[in-house]
Amino acid sequence: MKKFVDSDKFAVSHRSGFTMLELLVVIGTIIVLSSFAITYSRTGERQIILFKEQTSLVSLLIKARSLSFGAVSEAIPPCDYGVNFGDPRKIILFREYSPSNDPKCLDADRVYSSGDEKIEEFALDPMIKFSELGLTNVVFIPPNPKVLIDNDENKFEAFIKIKTINEPNEKIIKITNAGQITTQ
Repeated sequence: MKKFVDSDKFAVSHRSGFTMLELLVVIGTIIVLSSFAITYSRTGERQIILFKEQTSLVSLLIKARSLSFGAVSEAIPPCDYGVNFGDPRKIILFREYSPSNDPKCLDADRVYSSGDEKIEEFALDPMIKFSELGLTNVVFIPPNPKVLIDNDENKFEAFIKIKTINEPNEKIIKITNAGQITTQ
């Protein structure tokens, strides 16, 4: 007599799936990679905001300079166009006329004051601050334009440095008394 052996009794069962340890390793790896990605994206976002603010400040300075070139064609020419950095959060583009309507503008003070016409106001992003501000007013006097930094003819250049809050990176804007505006 032959004995019949059931092969299913002795078969090793192979179950498909992951062990608990494998799942924990994969989940841990995903968490670590996600935290790096989130940190990197926030740093990148801050850098983009910093660059955008630098570009806006340069644009405001260039706009003041450009307006002073075209001032001679105005019916009543202004004495100057300028940018005021008096408030740590707001930057003001302004136009100044002579208080006594003097065409030579001998009585113009060449700084922003309440009597001057505000053309545009720009507010810094809350994540950005000035790390160094080497000026309060930059004034472009038409038609050349002659440039005065803080109403001082002997001040040849000034720096505006901005940075994100709690970050070491900064952007620099340099302006000279010749009207040259450069960034770093």
